[in-house]
Amino acid sequence: MRLLDRLYQFLAENAISAYEFEHTCGLSNGYLGKQLRGKGSVGSAVLEKIRLNYPSLDIHWLVTGEGTMHQLSDELIKSYHKQIQQLEQLVADKDAIIYLLQQAEK
Repeated sequence: MRLLDRLYQFLAENAISAYEFEHTCGLSNGYLGKQLRGKGSVGSAVLEKIRLNYPSLDIHWLVTGEGTMHQLSDELIKSYHKQIQQLEQLVADKDAIIYLLQQAEK
């Protein structure tokens, strides 16, 4: 699988159109189509634009096919931990409300 095939896989899985991708990365209209037809190559400047605009996409995977498509940044991991803590607190609050309602019924 070529780099461009992996890029199209990423776009499909994230419901991103070629136009949206090109616009977000500051590439010319039709850039991906031109690359797909084999009339150019993806250079380091374009890879850097991809990295900056799509931080969850693992560039190593994109270039080599090794590893996984998505990378988890420290910031994303911290965000997930915070969400987990908030959800755990909501569950604890719900349990406390249920307990109080059960006590009030007695």
